[in-house]
Amino acid sequence: MPVGIFASAIFLSAFLLFWLQPLFSKMVLPFLGGSPSVWNTAMMFFQIVLLAGYGYAHLLTRRIPALRWQLLVHGAIVGGGFVFLPFAVSHALSPPTTGSPLLWLVGLLAVSVGWPFFALSASAPLLQAWFARSGHRHSGDPYFLYVASNSGSLLALLSFPLLLEPELTLAGQSRAWAWGYAVLFLVLIALGIVLLRAVGRDNPSAQPQAAAIAKTDWRQRLTWIALAFVPSSLLLGVTTYVTTDIASAPLLWIVPLALYLLSFIIAFARRRLLKSAWLLKAQAAGILVVCVMVLLVLIFSKNASVLIVIGAHLLTFFITAILCHSELARRRPGIEGLTAFYFCMSIGGAAGGVFNALLAPLIFSSDYEYYLALVGACALRVFAEGEPDSLNRRDILFPAMLGLAIAAVAWQSVDASPLGLIGRLAILLPCAVALYSFTSRPLRFAFGVAAAIGAAVIVQGSVDVLHTERNFFGINKVRLVDGGRKVTLIHGTTMHGTEFTDPDKWRAPVSYYASSGPVAQMLNRAGTRRNVAVVGLGTGALACYRKPGEAWTFYEIDAAVEKIARDRRYFHYLEECGAGIRIVLGDGRLSLSAAPDRQYDLIVIDAFSSDSIPMHLLTREALALYLRKLTPHGVLVLHVSNEYLDLVPVLNTVIESIGVAGRHQLYYPSTVEAAQGASQSEWMLVAAHEVDFDFLAPEKRWQRLGSARNGAAWTDDFSNIFRAIKW
Repeated sequence: MPVGIFASAIFLSAFLLFWLQPLFSKMVLPFLGGSPSVWNTAMMFFQIVLLAGYGYAHLLTRRIPALRWQLLVHGAIVGGGFVFLPFAVSHALSPPTTGSPLLWLVGLLAVSVGWPFFALSASAPLLQAWFARSGHRHSGDPYFLYVASNSGSLLALLSFPLLLEPELTLAGQSRAWAWGYAVLFLVLIALGIVLLRAVGRDNPSAQPQAAAIAKTDWRQRLTWIALAFVPSSLLLGVTTYVTTDIASAPLLWIVPLALYLLSFIIAFARRRLLKSAWLLKAQAAGILVVCVMVLLVLIFSKNASVLIVIGAHLLTFFITAILCHSELARRRPGIEGLTAFYFCMSIGGAAGGVFNALLAPLIFSSDYEYYLALVGACALRVFAEGEPDSLNRRDILFPAMLGLAIAAVAWQSVDASPLGLIGRLAILLPCAVALYSFTSRPLRFAFGVAAAIGAAVIVQGSVDVLHTERNFFGINKVRLVDGGRKVTLIHGTTMHGTEFTDPDKWRAPVSYYASSGPVAQMLNRAGTRRNVAVVGLGTGALACYRKPGEAWTFYEIDAAVEKIARDRRYFHYLEECGAGIRIVLGDGRLSLSAAPDRQYDLIVIDAFSSDSIPMHLLTREALALYLRKLTPHGVLVLHVSNEYLDLVPVLNTVIESIGVAGRHQLYYPSTVEAAQGASQSEWMLVAAHEVDFDFLAPEKRWQRLGSARNGAAWTDDFSNIFRAIKW
């Protein structure tokens, strides 16, 4: 029996499985404002379907012993997937504008790609079970074929941003995927014919004996589930942590998932590549670094460079995944328990997805699930090294003392003058040393990490916080800043609008929209613009620049943002300046596309998800849409402030590819302007012709754009987020 045909079928099915995930998720992303929750929800759906596929494979091999009938049933399941190909997302389908779109997204995934994904997800365990009946000399340990499965998955993920996405449109990829599915169907037919000839149609001796099937106890099954749950939850947690501030883009989805799959390849290799002792030391060091970085953000509001942030979090996740999956591989049963083992693994994986995407947003007001997964990773070290002694009071007392110390420091840091580097090191290094001393006892280490991060989270989430609200589109917080002189709206980790608490200053825009800043310079010189559109509401500060006779429309995807902006306990811009303005709920680009062409004299794109601008608002097709909605001499204004991405070259390339004119300003407020509430910001202007900027001639701070040197322009089918990152 040739092992190559099994490996090829498993490799191809896994390749198609993990090509489908980022492909369809990217198709859906523009419908939901580029929210990071799109990927988490899609991952949850795919993990649940994977669980269903593994459960089906387990039942099929147990309830239908005859190999011929197993082949026929699964052939029919795979063949039924052709009804759904090639897949696409109709633009007639619109998500709800009120309430969470989670159920809409799950339903869309189910009716569009649920069947073919289910058929593919069952193929890997079924093919391994069939190989175990083939009589091949390695059939007694078919787990090595799991490496072929994960290799196919990994190749698909790496190919998507590097080869498939740059060379093929989304529709082209969908058609190519359908052809790959057809090839797999033919390979499965050939495999079935060869397998039946090799073992006989109903050869009882080739079937596993039911009496020999070991009944694994529930403790072992729960261990499998736990070892699969933590890496799955950590995968979604670290992906959200990275994409919230940078960008919700396939590249940043794929890297964590690729590391997750690579950990399976390493763990299930026929030869053990890494010793547990090495992994335990590396994981402890990684978790210490991540804890220090988290405390740096929570207590001191300081971020390291993007390379350090991404590298530390992903490396720690990767080591943890290898450690957990190596323990899974070490505890795997014989071939008689193969499908039950994979089924329990898929339960853990699906539970991690459901916890992060569905339960955590309902239970927690902030993204605490990532921190809990880190704590769980510390606790699972007990399976690799064992608890030297039973739990004692010092395992709780010492972490509690550390937590109290960190809480005191965090409390003193609220509204205090920022500490310099030496001061921060003097506080964080002792914390790291204390945590390191806990690493020899897994549960003490877990309690220590929970106490350290939990103390900072509690203080940061309670002191001066007036309101917190979490939904599909992220986490919105309203808090007092600057000693109570201002109130601000924070989405993720980024301020999205600020107002003075002094009633005499309620009509004075501050922060990015201050009267000395770029947007004020442009609006004050623009004259009266009959119709104005703003994509992104924030606190509504821009409404205070509306002139008599102007009709303004705000497009906002998150209903919670509108509710907060209208709440007089926090913000007053809409109350003071917004009489008569119109607010349209829904994705800004989709909603704007429904407006008549040549409708607006001015369009402002000021939409952010935390510190990230949704990428579908910056493509060539998006700019073409905005220009089509502008009047002949209209102007497009784009707010492109970003800590991690340099978006000016990206937009410069898009502007040049369309053949229109642009301006740019990076604004640094003076000391006086900063004292009046102004903050650094970066803006760009776009218009059909250079003459449309004549009104800005006296304002020398707006600069012409130079020649674009950023490669290909971003489109709905192509983007290169890697090149835009500020390394």
